[in-house]
Amino acid sequence: MVAAIAPQTLIELGQQEAAIKYQEDYAGGTWTNVNKYAAETPGMSPYQGQSWCLIGLLWLAHRAGDVTIMPQTPACDVAVSTYQSWSRWSWYPAVGAQVMLGSGGAEHTALVYRYDSAQIWTIEFNSNNTGSSEGDGVYLRVRNRSDPKVYGYGYPKYAAPMVTSDPNWVDDPALLKISSGSAAAYAPYPGPDWFRIGRTSPLALASGKRLVAVGAGTFTPSADIGQSDLNAWGAWHTTQGSPGGAYPGYPGETIWRALQVPHSH
Repeated sequence: MVAAIAPQTLIELGQQEAAIKYQEDYAGGTWTNVNKYAAETPGMSPYQGQSWCLIGLLWLAHRAGDVTIMPQTPACDVAVSTYQSWSRWSWYPAVGAQVMLGSGGAEHTALVYRYDSAQIWTIEFNSNNTGSSEGDGVYLRVRNRSDPKVYGYGYPKYAAPMVTSDPNWVDDPALLKISSGSAAAYAPYPGPDWFRIGRTSPLALASGKRLVAVGAGTFTPSADIGQSDLNAWGAWHTTQGSPGGAYPGYPGETIWRALQVPHSH
């Protein structure tokens, strides 16, 4: 069963990826465009080694539970035309919109997590924070709405209303629905790389509270992941029958979903 995805779900997953500071492979003195997102996103592995700004956003949708909310393509120009054919195109930003950049929106893309009258705040895959044209990782960036590189915005098929500056936008009522499964009712699995000691996230506090509530630990939950969190996950792994074998030091997706961690936004 696919998830009923709200914009904030993708935003939180994207911010977690930016916090991890993930970067593509580096070999022979250059960035290679080889990355985990192409390997882990349905239909995108044939494009491994190519530009992955759009593939990263599809990976977020896949992690959240429904990759089909966005155009199924690694090509930005195809994404623009697909959004337009869906009647989900706007010249105005929205929280959770996919901003299309460059000539005709064909050169780069990012996820908008905030906007005001002058700027957009974005989560960008295959980007950088140095001003170079060579992207290498996942970054949070700020762009001017008036920047000529900002072409327009595609609105994914979210199952929750979008906060938008478009005065004429009306959400499609056929898409708006309440979650019918735990994949959407609770926070999606953030992936094994997320469980690193020292990471700070509201999701760490939410999961820590759940671990204590089910009796998997007696520590004081905080927004910082510590060894106590990982030990409690180990106890929960055992409680759930040790799916997949011995506890590897971090929770797998099965026991994460079993804990039913609430969204932390």
